[in-house]
Amino acid sequence: TASAAPASAGPSLAEIAYRRLEEAIVTLSLRPGAVLTESQLIDLVGVGRTPVREALIRLAQQGLVEVLPRKGVVVADINAIDIMAALDAREVLERLMAADAARRASPRERIAIVEPATEMRAAAAAGQAKAYRPLDNEHAPAVAAAARSPYATRAVEPLQALIRRAWYHFERQDDLMPAANHHVAFALALATADPMAAMAASDALMLHLRTGLLATLERE
Repeated sequence: TASAAPASAGPSLAEIAYRRLEEAIVTLSLRPGAVLTESQLIDLVGVGRTPVREALIRLAQQGLVEVLPRKGVVVADINAIDIMAALDAREVLERLMAADAARRASPRERIAIVEPATEMRAAAAAGQAKAYRPLDNEHAPAVAAAARSPYATRAVEPLQALIRRAWYHFERQDDLMPAANHHVAFALALATADPMAAMAASDALMLHLRTGLLATLERE
């Protein structure tokens, strides 16, 4: 008789630790400049020392924390130079992934890209900022999965985190509706399987992010 197929493995403890710490940093639960001990971080994420250390290595590589031997972990500050540099690189990678996703996405994947975007617009129209972020988090991985470009995906993820953290830091909640409209336009362009339209919509979304963040930085 055929053996049963193994159950699909869930995320590793290191991945769980990373996701929880990244969420806390991006949403400013862990404030820029905060100094924390390893024990505090273990308590925060609810997993052991080794997974937390693995997660911290990854976060340090992405520029979200600095690990100080025998002193603790410092949450990275937010500054304009980092934000603009992240946007420059992210724009190129997002355009590449948009074209790939438009060409390669299956019908099911196109639906998985459009649905969260339309739900983001509904959340924005209702002023529900707390409902908006999880949908945004769902939308980006759906595009990445459809693009089938693992190197671009790995490169863009930390840049997306840096920009999301800046969005929280500068309190861009008033931008929900315009941003949601750009996400919907981008999703619909992908759904038409037109790489040029998808790249143009991606560029428009990145320009919107850049313009909003620059305006906020100038007021600081």
